This record gives sequence, structure tokens and C-alpha cells, in this order.
Amino acid sequence: MNYIRQIIFEMRHQPLMTWLSVAGTAIAIFLIMSDFMINNIDSVSVAPESKRSRIVYGYGGHTHSEKNSNSGFLSFELARELYSDLDGVEAVSYSSGDPYPISVCLPGSIPENCLVRQTDEVYWDIYDYDFIEGAPFSKEEVESGVPIAIMTRSMAEHFFGKNETYVGREILVENRPYRISGIVADINPLMSNTLSDVFVSHVSYGLPTSSWVTYLGSYQPILLLKEGTDLKHVRQQVETRYNLFNKHHEKEGISLIYHEQPWTNEEKNSDAGSNTTPDLTMKHRSRLIGYLILLIIPAINLSSMTRSRMRQRVSEIGLRRAFGCSRSRIVLNLLTENFIISIIGGIIGLTLSIIFIVSFSNYFIDYNGWMINTVAQTMSRPTLPMLFSWRAFAAVMIFCFLLNILSAGIPAIKASFINPAEAISGHNVHK
Repeated sequence: MNYIRQIIFEMRHQPLMTWLSVAGTAIAIFLIMSDFMINNIDSVSVAPESKRSRIVYGYGGHTHSEKNSNSGFLSFELARELYSDLDGVEAVSYSSGDPYPISVCLPGSIPENCLVRQTDEVYWDIYDYDFIEGAPFSKEEVESGVPIAIMTRSMAEHFFGKNETYVGREILVENRPYRISGIVADINPLMSNTLSDVFVSHVSYGLPTSSWVTYLGSYQPILLLKEGTDLKHVRQQVETRYNLFNKHHEKEGISLIYHEQPWTNEEKNSDAGSNTTPDLTMKHRSRLIGYLILLIIPAINLSSMTRSRMRQRVSEIGLRRAFGCSRSRIVLNLLTENFIISIIGGIIGLTLSIIFIVSFSNYFIDYNGWMINTVAQTMSRPTLPMLFSWRAFAAVMIFCFLLNILSAGIPAIKASFINPAEAISGHNVHK
């Protein structure tokens, strides 16, 4: 409480220096948190990807032979051979790698392009979509190839209007009749792994094996790891299966090149393709260097302002030293007071960064390129849970703490070594 009173006192008697310190901290935190939250969108756990920290992807395959080298998503057979029944894996879904723009319409109407994702019943256990009506595919429905589909609410309203129920209605997907079995809430386009307008059973739709490469196709295994499972343990098992595949197909002159799969969401969304191994080291190093620059530069300026504030308090510091207050106690008190100012600036900076990202995100956030096909999608914005999380709050606290140490540490230490007699008399205190 004394620290709060001291800050209020300083705001009244040194408003310019105090608010400049708050503004400097706010600008630094604004720049850092804007970058942090934009990059954090690919890793934050939010519905329907609330289990994102445990979800990894068998992104694709890279085949090599004497004649050529090919890469892409996997065939269904190879996907199961590489990723089924792995130790430490709770569930595996075999789904299409990406949603594809496919013609969808009502019987007798003009077809329209909609994003369609082919998947199975396990997919709905890995992701937590909000079902407004109906239910996910069952195992029996998928295995028997029943032509059923799940639609987002906005797409159902687009085709049928605002009705009380949509389950049981019929749509045509590439002129094949499908019965609607469920309606889910709309998905934010930034959630690229779960974005789609329509979901169909992959057995009913029939994802083909590539006509020109036997082992490639359209499947991307999605793995949900058990709690506490080490991803390295899973990767070791997959690498062993790659080696077994190469041994069994040695006579064919074809081999699979292992690229440290399965990948995390961050690795999957990097620039790496199915024929390369993602390396995030340079990306992380560049971000770290950027954060340090954004901390050090304002810290130098804030240090000067902090020192100026300390000069106005030399008499107070001298009296405290004269009455027996230790240097460590003075340093701690000054750092704590400055930290509270940093927190005030940090909260202001965090708030401004959220407002900025929500307002202008379409200018600098990647909305997954070719998958965006409507004006509504390009005009979408990240939601508050995607931006603000306990991880973001912890990051603000850490950055504020570092900024506080860098900007106030040296002035506080110097202030603690002021001679009490000189401080009280006012002599030599500005040297």
C-alpha cells in the first residue's frame, strides 16, 4: 500500500516524468506483445483446437527413387502403416490434408464453391467443435460409407435460410446427395486446421491414392498425444516405421525420407513443405533478438527518466539511510515502486496491442492464402481468447520485470549509495 501511495505522490508532484515512464513502458510492451500475440495465434489453445498443445500432424510423405523424387500428403494405406497404434498416442484421425473448394448446392439449384473437409469419426474426439444441432459421425456410419455431412451454421443458413432445424435436410456435394447430420458453430478462419464449411465422411467421399505416385494421396494423420507423452518418443516410433518401410521396399528402388514427423502446429505452419524438415531455430532466435532490442532501447531512455526521478528524492533516501535503512532495502523499495509503474504501462500496452491487432489484423496476419474464398472470411478478426491468455499475461509480467531491472536497476543502486549527510544537505547529490 505504501508503494501505491508513493506512486500517487510522484504522479502529483512529478507528473511529466512519471507519465513519460508509463508511456515509454506502454510503447515497448505494445510493440513486443503485438508481435508475441500474432505469433502466439498458431500455438494458443482455443476451441475447436483446445487440445492444440497435444495435437501433432503427420504432414505428408517424401518418396525417393533413382528416377525421381515426389512429396505430398499420404495414401490411406501408408498413413495407417506409419501412424496407427503408436505408444503414447490417445487417438489418430485420418483426414484430408486441407479443405478443398468443392461444388455444393441444394437439389435443383446452381452449385457454389464451399470448403469441404473429408474426415472420420475420431476427428470429432480430437477437436471440440460446438454442435448446435445433431451429432458427429459415428464409427459405423463412417465404415459403412453412409453419405452424411456436417455444416457450419452460417453455411446452413446460406442454403436453407434461418430455420429451426437443419438435420435431415439434403445437399449435393459434387452432385452426390448427402444428408445433414449435424450443425456446428462457425470457425474462425485463423484456425486453419479446423476451418471448413462442410465436413463429409472420407469413406463416403472416397479420397483416392495419387494416380502417379503409389504411396501418396490426400490424407494427413492427426494425432492426439496422451497427457505427459514426450513427442520425441512418438517420433522415434515413426522413424522406426519409416526404416521398416524402406527395408521392405528396397527391391522396388523406392524409399521414404524421414523429416522428423509428426510435426507440431507451429512446425506445420512454418515454411517447410512435405519434402523438407522444419527448423524453427532461426525464427526463434530472430524473435528473441527483436524482443531484446525492443527492451534495451526503451530501457536506456527510461533509465535516464528514472534517474531524474531519483534526484528529486535524494533527501528522502538520505533520511531513510540516516535512520538505519539498509541499501538492499532501499534498492528493493525503489525497484518495487518502479515495477508497479512498469505494470501500469504494461497493462496499457497490452490493451493497446489487443485493440490494434483486432482492428488491423487483416493487414498483417496470414489468412492461409488460397483457402480464403469469401469476403466475410478475409474481414474476420482474431477473437479475444486467441489473443489474451495466461501465457500472454505471464509474458507481460516477464517483459515488465526485465524492463524494470534494465531501466531502474542501476539508478536504484546508485541512489542507495548516496551519503546521508550530503543527501540531507543537498551537496554533491547531482554528480
